[in-house]
Amino acid sequence: MNVFIIGVSGYLGNRLASHLESQGFTVAGSSRAGGATGGRVSRLVLGEPVDPAVFKSSSVVIHAAHDFRPGAIDRNIDGARACLAAAKAAGVKAQIFLSSYSARADASSEYGRTKYRIEQMFLESGETVLRPGLVVGNGGLFARQRGTLLRTVLVPIVGDGTAPVAVVAVSHFLEAAEAVVRGGKPGAYSLFYDQRPTLRQFVRAVKRQAGQRCVFAPVPAGLAAVALRCALALRIRLPADPDQIKSLQSNRTSPWRSDLPALLPTRQPEFNLEYALAQLACGL
Repeated sequence: MNVFIIGVSGYLGNRLASHLESQGFTVAGSSRAGGATGGRVSRLVLGEPVDPAVFKSSSVVIHAAHDFRPGAIDRNIDGARACLAAAKAAGVKAQIFLSSYSARADASSEYGRTKYRIEQMFLESGETVLRPGLVVGNGGLFARQRGTLLRTVLVPIVGDGTAPVAVVAVSHFLEAAEAVVRGGKPGAYSLFYDQRPTLRQFVRAVKRQAGQRCVFAPVPAGLAAVALRCALALRIRLPADPDQIKSLQSNRTSPWRSDLPALLPTRQPEFNLEYALAQLACGL
């Protein structure tokens, strides 16, 4: 089966490509830069015209690209629509949009609202949506957050620290994504552990896995959002942004229920944060 991954140079796109290739799939993809060895990575930029020929011979297209710049809602939505239409015009049989646990109609964050609107576009077109929680692995958002946590004993904690954190090990995410690709059934699949640790439990577990202790410094959510906006204005790079603070607070309740048990029934004993963290030592 030939799979094309839009955004193949990102952490999840790259891991998906490596995993699917190891399972016998033929994988090509696109990035903003393009031009990889062997011509297997094409240049494709959200918001620019899309040539259907780029998807020629692909059986499945996975949409993993996202423009994270503030104010990029229209660029992301229009770009996803253009890619969806181009892949259909090329005769692609199935398309999968990589969304997020924070995607919801009433999302307080720009990211969550954008992902939700694109989700609806794909579902209305009879396609598939993958909705992962925070993917625990040696890269992406989790790695940036972990790196910051391990630099200091004193850890600022947003609010009272009881907001739940939806997580999934990168190995489980990859296996579940493969199962969806092979199954070919359209619809939405939520990929996270039903056992969601609180923010305090999450931080303690990350620090404990690294052999570190931590001291919490509670910070009101509003103050945290203001501080992060100031950091952005000053071009100071941090592992979180105001949108993520909003998402953390709004995700205290969620309309989604995990599909991991149905997709990976034999792996259920592993569905917990401790297992996911233990996998980091394996280089996953």
